[in-house]
Amino acid sequence: MARITAKQEADALIARYIEPYPGDARIEEYRLREEEHGYPVWSIIGSLAPNGENAAQVTQDTISRPRPWRRRGPSTRHKKALDNRLAANRAA
Repeated sequence: MARITAKQEADALIARYIEPYPGDARIEEYRLREEEHGYPVWSIIGSLAPNGENAAQVTQDTISRPRPWRRRGPSTRHKKALDNRLAANRAA
């Protein structure tokens, strides 16, 4: 039996709960799937404390069950794109 790696587990969670924003498929515009309230990924990641200590609260505030944010998969894989999106939002 093959062992599932942390990357494979994160990939599966991301594929299951995150989708492109309709009309804008850039990674920085991805969101939780509509049935999971459709929150933008950049918004959720921007709500996390740098050390992730508030992950449980952010999860509770945005989604009903724990999801990929505990592992911060999207934020570490696409850090530059998401950082740019957060910066653009702060500048607006």
